Amino acid sequence: MLKLVVDNSNGNKKNMITCRNACDLFDYNTESCSIKNNVNVDSPYETSRCGHFLNKASMNYEELNSNFRFSLIGDEDDFLIDDEEIFHELIGTKASIKQSTYPLNPDFPSKRDDAKWFVSPDGQYGCWIINMSKKPMPLPINIEQAEKGWNKNVYKSPIPLHDHKTSLTLASKVAWVIDEEGYGQYCLLVNGKISTISSPKPYNWNKSK
Repeated sequence: MLKLVVDNSNGNKKNMITCRNACDLFDYNTESCSIKNNVNVDSPYETSRCGHFLNKASMNYEELNSNFRFSLIGDEDDFLIDDEEIFHELIGTKASIKQSTYPLNPDFPSKRDDAKWFVSPDGQYGCWIINMSKKPMPLPINIEQAEKGWNKNVYKSPIPLHDHKTSLTLASKVAWVIDEEGYGQYCLLVNGKISTISSPKPYNWNKSK
């Protein structure tokens, strides 16, 4: 789930994988995503972050994929969860949380067997922890000391060391997901599925850089 990437290096936008040209959930009548609000259906970056992407049966995804290289975002760009708009809410009525127990306890279940609820030591935020790595992982002293990945808020740590700062209606659906290499980042859980990734891994990222 954390290997989806986007390439903006090729000028031929026809070859870009987008919701409009590649996803079965695209609604041609409304020209929008059929399950999410406020989605840029022509953005390959948003497509790469969406865990609901359904490849059209008539399209050879691998063939389309091979038509362009993957490179992503410059270091100066900031596609982080700190901006609440990075996560799109599913269509429907927002939950009314009158007696929220967040962050001590989640207001919504994860619907996953591998997710454990975590509360920050200062008690300011919480999230689900999903660890896909089988390697032992030491706990960094702080985020500055953590081994960084392809984004300043992607790093090796068994727990998140920074607040995701999402709204209360989404906070209990946020998860710190650690990939097979040990890099963690915030993602959004929808019905037990890792739905939205905050920082997709660039194809040409090299940890030696």
